[in-house]
Amino acid sequence: MNIVIIGGNHAGIAAAIRIREEHPKDEVIVFEKKDEVTFVSQTIPLFLMGYQNIHSQANYATPEEIINQGINLKIQTEVISIDAKKKMVFYRGENDKIPRYLYYDRLIMATGSYPNLPPTGGKLNETLFLLKERKDAESIENFISEAHQAVVVGAGLVGVEIARILAQRDINVTLIQSNHRILDKYLDEGSALEVEKQLEKEGVTLLLGTRVDSYHTIDKKIWSRPRIDVFTSNGKIISADGVFMSVGFRPNSFLLAGQVETGDRGAIIVDKYMYTSDPSILAIGDCSTTYMDLTKENIYNPHASDAFRQGLIAAINCHEKKKEIMFTTGTYKFNMDGFTIANTGITLNQAKKFGYDAEEVHYQNRYLARKGNSGYESTGTYYHKAENISKDYSSIYLIYEKKTLKILGLQVLGTVDISQYVNIISLAIQKGVTVPEVEFTDFFFEHGYKNPLGFTKILAALVRKKERECES
Repeated sequence: MNIVIIGGNHAGIAAAIRIREEHPKDEVIVFEKKDEVTFVSQTIPLFLMGYQNIHSQANYATPEEIINQGINLKIQTEVISIDAKKKMVFYRGENDKIPRYLYYDRLIMATGSYPNLPPTGGKLNETLFLLKERKDAESIENFISEAHQAVVVGAGLVGVEIARILAQRDINVTLIQSNHRILDKYLDEGSALEVEKQLEKEGVTLLLGTRVDSYHTIDKKIWSRPRIDVFTSNGKIISADGVFMSVGFRPNSFLLAGQVETGDRGAIIVDKYMYTSDPSILAIGDCSTTYMDLTKENIYNPHASDAFRQGLIAAINCHEKKKEIMFTTGTYKFNMDGFTIANTGITLNQAKKFGYDAEEVHYQNRYLARKGNSGYESTGTYYHKAENISKDYSSIYLIYEKKTLKILGLQVLGTVDISQYVNIISLAIQKGVTVPEVEFTDFFFEHGYKNPLGFTKILAALVRKKERECES
C-alpha cells in the first residue's frame, strides 16, 4: 500500500514509524515543508529560561534518523493541493520549477495548526511575536536582550508562561485577558486566583476582562526599538517594545477544504479510528478533532499528547479499522520554572455547563523547611493549613459528580511539583473510576510525611465530609 503523510511533526512522524512496524512492506512517504522534523515548541520557554539549547535539544529526531528507518521523507517540500477524488497529491520541492504529483492508497493529514493572529499593525518577529517555531525563539531572545516593556495578549497556557519568563528577564510585562480570570479553559476560579497572585508577586501587571482593540507601530522609537501603542477596550493605551500574541490556534485544514467534513473551528472531523468522511483519508494531530467523552463533544483540542496517540492509532488502522482511540481527558502539565500547573478532565464550571451535578474539594499544603548552611531546605514533610512554615506549597482541586462520585477533573498547582497525581486521575477518568475506588487503590506508602495517607485518600476524605455536610 502507498501511504502519504503530510506533515513531519509529532503526529506525522509517530504515524510513519508505527506504519513501518505494523506494515513493513508499505511505501511510506512523508512531506514536510520545513528543513527539520519533530520540532518541540515546548522547548521555546525552556530555551528562554536558559535550560535548553534551541539548536541542539529542540528535536527528538533528525531527518536522517527518520530516513534510516525506511521512510521516504521529503523535507523542504510543500504539498500545494490535493485531489481526493483521484487520490492525487501535488507538491513542489525547493528546487522544483513546476509541481509534481503522486497517487496514494491512503492519505494521512498531519498538517498541524497555526496561531490565531488578529489584524495588527506590527511586523512579525520585530514588534509582533508568536511562540511556534525555532525562528520565533531566536527573535524573542534578541528582543529580550534589548527591550524594556512588553504586552502579552491572551492568558492561556502559552500567554501565562511567556509573561512570567519576560518578567523574570526584567521586562515590564502587561498581560491582557478578555475573560475575567486567567487560564479559564483549564482552571476554576480558586486555582486561577492562586496563579494570578503568583504572577502579580513576580511583577506581571494583569488586565483582566479587557480586550485589545488594536495596536500600532509608531515611528518614534523607544531606546533602539520601534514604539508600540496598544489600545484596549477599557480606554487604556499601553506603550511597549513588542506585543506577544497568545490567543489560541486554528487547524491547518485548507488542503482538504470542501473535500471532507470539518467541524469545530474548521478542524477535520474524524471517527474513533482517525478516518475522515473520505474512506481513503485519515487526519491526526492539530488539524483534526478530538472526542471528549466527559462533554460528549468532538472538539478542537490541539495538544502534543493527543497528536502522538492519534498518530499511532492511525498507523494501526491505515489498512483497516482495527483499534479505537481512547477519548481525550485534556491532560496538561505546565512548568513555569519553580511553579507547576497541571490539570486533567473538566473544570467545575465546565461540568455544570454540561449538566453534571458537580462539586469541588480543595486541599493545600505548606511545606516544612529547616534552616541549613545554604538557607532553608525542604524536609519533605507537609502540614495541612500550617501557617508561616515556608514559602513552598502545593494546591490540589478535585471535581466530582455528587450522586455517582465519579471523578470529573483535577487541577494541581504550586511551588512543589505533585503533578504525577494528574496522570493517575487522567487514567481514573478514562476508566470511569469513582472517588472511593481511587481511595482504596494500592498506591505505595508515602512515608516521611505528616499525613502519610497520600493525596488521593485525603481528597476522598474531603469528599465524604462535604457530602455529609450536604446531607445534614
